[in-house]
Amino acid sequence: MLQHLTWSAYGAGVLVIAGIYYAVIGLTYYRFELGNLLRRISGKPAVALSSVQGDFIIPTADIVGGTRTDGMDIVDQEELVFASPDEERPVAALVQPIRPNLGEVHLLGEFSEMVSETKTLIRVINESNESKENFEMLFRLIVQKYSDLAGTGYVDQINAYLLAEGADLFPFTLTNSELQNYWLNETKLQSA
Repeated sequence: MLQHLTWSAYGAGVLVIAGIYYAVIGLTYYRFELGNLLRRISGKPAVALSSVQGDFIIPTADIVGGTRTDGMDIVDQEELVFASPDEERPVAALVQPIRPNLGEVHLLGEFSEMVSETKTLIRVINESNESKENFEMLFRLIVQKYSDLAGTGYVDQINAYLLAEGADLFPFTLTNSELQNYWLNETKLQSA
């Protein structure tokens, strides 16, 4: 069709047309930004954008300001207390978080899932007024599902949580030795 045009002439034409197009678009829509770019290249400070049509002004200085660390102490997360000493702390706050051993860190996800299922168990037992035997059966199923946690430091944490959160809600009494027995029997069953 266009046999009188060579590929080099076609490429040069496309580049010229594209250059003109982007120059028009850049000068039309990005005039201020291009001007600031040229000022920065030449070593002059950039100018702040101000709108004459409205009250929107973009400041050139930092809005928040610098940070000051003089006179500040770094406090460990466990030392933070947001209640006055006179106020009574809730029962759940009495359960202290444990720091897992390096060998138990991979079980942290399972621990979190088991705590979630234990919360559900507490709610179900409380709402349906189930017997202690049903609680034992359901808790043993949870222990069996998360058998990797048996024998770790997480066991005491889950037992303490069950006693602190569920003891008042259950229609029966529950002791720490019974909970330990549920864990130990499950461990013996797994090893047999």
